[in-house]
Amino acid sequence: MITLMQFFIFIGTTILLFSCVPEVKKDSVALMSDSQRGETLVAECMLCHSNKEAQRGPILHGMEMWYLMDQLEKFRSGVRGKLASNRSEYLMGVGARKIKDDFELAYVANWFSEQDPLPAIRTVQGSLEEGKEYFNQRCASCHGGNGEGNRLLNAPSLQRLEGWYFLEQMRKFRSGERGYHPQDIGGQAMAAASQEISDRNLRNVVAYCVDAFGPEEELSNRDRLAPNKSVKPF
Repeated sequence: MITLMQFFIFIGTTILLFSCVPEVKKDSVALMSDSQRGETLVAECMLCHSNKEAQRGPILHGMEMWYLMDQLEKFRSGVRGKLASNRSEYLMGVGARKIKDDFELAYVANWFSEQDPLPAIRTVQGSLEEGKEYFNQRCASCHGGNGEGNRLLNAPSLQRLEGWYFLEQMRKFRSGERGYHPQDIGGQAMAAASQEISDRNLRNVVAYCVDAFGPEEELSNRDRLAPNKSVKPF
């Protein structure tokens, strides 16, 4: 039989033991859950935004966080990605709407901004001398002499852009497929600035930017597998 005194001693000891167990903070559990959500989104983004030759999206590694956040918010809100004729942006708009809240948006943008830049295959050829001259005349005042960008002017860095993507976006600015929305201030400025640029000048300036301060060059599979001392790949 347990006496009344033994019962009270048992209850007191139990309360003391439980009071010594560290409290699990709800915030910590929530943070772990948020991180898992962010990691899942990053994994989905990497299906397209890597340096694989069959990719559909540009490499984002090392881009500025403010610019990535700005563009993701535009896709999520519909400022970008509403034109079905612009297929790549339309698909990106669909993907961006999977971002549920500001935390997920900031997590993805921060993750890519903290990654080391990836090398890229050279895809655009042009006159580097003419491209440099054109860049210094028309582009450097906003994007900087080395393409470093200027956030105060809403001008992103050009140092992480692959040639094919750079050229494609300039053509879309020129055609009105990008920079058409009244809330896309930076996009509208670029659309206006690109109206009179010829295809030749576009190729020259893109080739120059990539060569002068763009991503490190990566060999394509064709160039990597070409026989030694061969003029042509095969």
